[in-house]
Amino acid sequence: MHPAQSGPVLCRALLAVAFLTAAAPDADAQTARQARHEVEASMLVTGHVDIDRDGTVTGHVLDQPEKLPSYVVDLVERSASGMRFDPILVDGVPALARAKMRLRLIATPSEGGTMNVRIASAHFGDENDADDPGRVRADSMLPPRYPVDVARMGGTGVVYLLLKINRDGLPEDVIAEQVNLTALGTARQMESIRSSLAKSAIAGAKRWRFVPPTEGDEAARDYWVVRTPVSYFLQGQREPAYGQWAAYHPGRENHPDWAAPTPAGFSPDTLMAGEVAPESSRFKLLTPIEG
Repeated sequence: MHPAQSGPVLCRALLAVAFLTAAAPDADAQTARQARHEVEASMLVTGHVDIDRDGTVTGHVLDQPEKLPSYVVDLVERSASGMRFDPILVDGVPALARAKMRLRLIATPSEGGTMNVRIASAHFGDENDADDPGRVRADSMLPPRYPVDVARMGGTGVVYLLLKINRDGLPEDVIAEQVNLTALGTARQMESIRSSLAKSAIAGAKRWRFVPPTEGDEAARDYWVVRTPVSYFLQGQREPAYGQWAAYHPGRENHPDWAAPTPAGFSPDTLMAGEVAPESSRFKLLTPIEG
């Protein structure tokens, strides 16, 4: 946990979370206030780490470090230097490797007007290659419909999907693994919006098409599981720029029996909008996330 000296900036991010336009009865006012206390200030930081043959990290690079607060750079520096992975094997022999790094940072208020910043979750994977025949690739992914009733209320958020892809490249099953909201209301309103956004994202995803892997070990599987986020923002809104704090209300995580267990230290919100990521990674972090 790292104390951030730019508490006012983070506080503004927390205060900037939108409220639903639908009027809430007085009886629900308390749940709306409670929701505000549950809001988290969040930032997604990306880069890569270099891994030695014994699994230790020999170096790391952050994407666009000039856009990140200095205390974030320092926090990642301390955490990355102590990371250790399962050695990466190539033909059974430990090899040097480079992993794409995604870190989700969370800030919470503390005494004295500062904020405590920590690394809440991490994902390490291979660089995305749209032409890699050894992985599942997107073929057609039209954006799902924005529910009209949710848009009228001002409901916004991100749905993190898990998809089970069959050998024909069709989604055989889809679930919303997590739904994070970026607009607050009463518990009843927020639950309704979470449900509507999840149903919309799932319905849209069932019409998507993928190209199954044709080479490597993955090609022989009966099905494949991938993750991808779907963002819902109103016209004129946009997702936070890289290096900026943003506020959201986290939803609970769901996990189907057809997916592999969630890796330790991983959360779906470490993925970026539009990214299609396999459910598991060859990079296995052995040390706890420090931060």
